[in-house]
Amino acid sequence: MEIFATVLTITDIERRLSVSNGCLLLQALSHFNGCHGRIVLNVKDDEGTFWNFRCLIRTERYGPKLVIVSGWIDFVRTKDLRQGDIVVLYREEDVIAGMEYKIEVKKKNSFSSLNRIKGSLGLN
Repeated sequence: MEIFATVLTITDIERRLSVSNGCLLLQALSHFNGCHGRIVLNVKDDEGTFWNFRCLIRTERYGPKLVIVSGWIDFVRTKDLRQGDIVVLYREEDVIAGMEYKIEVKKKNSFSSLNRIKGSLGLN
């Protein structure tokens, strides 16, 4: 199940990732109840590497917001993320491992190349 997808901003790649996705986000992270707004989210990327993101769940005026405050910048640097890239977080139920979170990166350049190819083939 997709928890969120976001297009990265300068703040996302230089400081922290903030996602305000309201109820869907909190429902997906409901098993962290009682953590007083601070959680460690263990996430596996598409290469099988595990990342530990320290997060805060802030109660904002317009609804709850997940803020990844630690571990995120290491991920950004390792994946060479840039403004405009897309990050998608999924939650999956694994029979053996239990609940797993997975993160997927979609590079902005790959979208531009794909759109050019589609356009040249008349597939847009």
